[in-house]
Amino acid sequence: MKSTPLVLLASLAFLGASAFGADAPTASPIIPTPLTTGQVIPLWPEGVPGWKDIGPEKVSGTTYSNISNPRLIVHSPPAGTPSSGTAIVFCPGGGYIHVNVGGGIEDIFNPLGVTVFTLLYRCQEFGEPAPLQDVLRAVRLVRAHAAEFGLNPAHIGVLGGSAGSHVAGSAGTLYDDPLGKTGSPLDSVSGRPDFMILIFSVLSMEDPNASAPSRKALLGANPTPEMMEHYSIERHVTPNTPPAFLIHTQQDTTVKLENELQLYAALRKNNVPAELHLYPLGTHGSGEDPNFGPTALWPKLCEEWMRFNGWVPTSPTSMMKVQTAAEATARGARAGGRRGTPAARADGTPSATAK
Repeated sequence: MKSTPLVLLASLAFLGASAFGADAPTASPIIPTPLTTGQVIPLWPEGVPGWKDIGPEKVSGTTYSNISNPRLIVHSPPAGTPSSGTAIVFCPGGGYIHVNVGGGIEDIFNPLGVTVFTLLYRCQEFGEPAPLQDVLRAVRLVRAHAAEFGLNPAHIGVLGGSAGSHVAGSAGTLYDDPLGKTGSPLDSVSGRPDFMILIFSVLSMEDPNASAPSRKALLGANPTPEMMEHYSIERHVTPNTPPAFLIHTQQDTTVKLENELQLYAALRKNNVPAELHLYPLGTHGSGEDPNFGPTALWPKLCEEWMRFNGWVPTSPTSMMKVQTAAEATARGARAGGRRGTPAARADGTPSATAK
């Protein structure tokens, strides 16, 4: 995976020096289209809600901190790759202390024709509800401009890693929360994502599964029980929560995998379509490291999940695999009804437990 921090920084120049200094932001020009990789879209051209002077933004490699002017960085599909019309608002992790845009999520989804909007959101300097406001504004902005961007307004998802999963999950569960609205005309646009992809996720703000550093950064040193409950994602799942794809590992000692288990249980209780993948190996944020074996294959599984749900076009190869599996299952069901004939698995091989 690769990152392009210098390109991103260069592309911010049109915002002016004050965008990262002590002056409040001013209105930006109309968003240029077609979108190009590295393009910057300010979230709040009319003024950041609750803006305060926290000094200049800091950038170290792919890590951004002291963010006071939230924005989106565009990653468009490469030249020659047809757009699927699907967009992902990517919420990078960083414990609500900073935002680390490295990891190359765009390298996974751009080849599928998906436009990735990396969200630089406000963190500990602002605390709640700033990140919720930023992610919902991002979804609303992309949806409101979908026609101009060449996107399908019903195919806008969120993806988060670590604390970024809490940001993304907040969009998926708190999209109608009054705290996520600012009185802007864009509040009338739905902030509900159409799907969620959550990886190594910080989700609960309540003990025993909360990530203490992330909780402190978002809610302060002494949050009330009501605050912790309000920002515990698993507490706010309803039948209208968007479908979810969840990833975690047993080897993650930074964030407990029980976060994913709690959320999955809530999704299942509310009949929300969800796919959960738990792996034995893989340190926190290990991503596609081949040293962790099958854990590194999650992007391919996620791709198939997106194809199955129609967010990216179904490839002939994928359809062939699905049809083959379905035919094998049907053959197994027929054969399993005859004494002495083993039933078949979905891949067509005999079941070891069939009698």
